[in-house]
Amino acid sequence: MKRDLIIDCFAGGGGASVGIEMALGRSVDIAINHDPDAILMHKTNHPNTLHLTEDIFRVDLKKYVKGRHVALMWASPDCTSHSKAKGGETP
Repeated sequence: MKRDLIIDCFAGGGGASVGIEMALGRSVDIAINHDPDAILMHKTNHPNTLHLTEDIFRVDLKKYVKGRHVALMWASPDCTSHSKAKGGETP
């Protein structure tokens, strides 16, 4: 029997994936990020995870999930683009 999937969107260095592993006692199955450098860093820290260098808004996850149940899909975007701080820049 195949286990439910855990997916980490906006996967960078893998901090969220480490937290998920600590909380659930198992690794993330799929990590997604559009930035090849971020995916390389995540792959270095999480070699057993399937890594997708794709835009999370455009990726066709059905191709990778293949009908399996997704138990957790974590999405924590970088604050540079999505927060008032804008990476320390003054608005």
